[in-house]
Amino acid sequence: MSQAYPTTIGLTAENNKPLYYSVWLITDQKWNAVFLLGIAFVVGFIVWQCEGNLILELFALIFLLGTVWRILVPVHFELNSSGIVYRSFNRNRFIAWSDIRRYQIRRNGILLLPQSNRFFLEAFRGFYLSVPKSLMPEVLYRLRVFVDRVSD
Repeated sequence: MSQAYPTTIGLTAENNKPLYYSVWLITDQKWNAVFLLGIAFVVGFIVWQCEGNLILELFALIFLLGTVWRILVPVHFELNSSGIVYRSFNRNRFIAWSDIRRYQIRRNGILLLPQSNRFFLEAFRGFYLSVPKSLMPEVLYRLRVFVDRVSD
């Protein structure tokens, strides 16, 4: 939050127009997706080689793919004046701007954190908002308008 970003990127936050966008990590971050899926298949192959049991290998592969499910399905976001709506698997999650105390800008998105002070496991308590590079200035502008205004 100490970094300075342009303040005139988009006026949609002030006009209360929602920002809709979708992220599908298997297409947006190809190398990360290939790496994670590759690890899942390598572990499945190792289990099959060591145990020789195809059913155990399929269970291991399904378990590993279940842990990286976020790269396999598209995720839809809506940023409006009251908060963030996250849609995936016909499941909605709402995060109000007042629930976000601070945020950290990451390489492929923004980590939204519920505490104002630092915590050593904060990545597990926060919510990772995947943001395409083309929309990063607009999303940062909205965070400055809504989160910084609430936390002041």
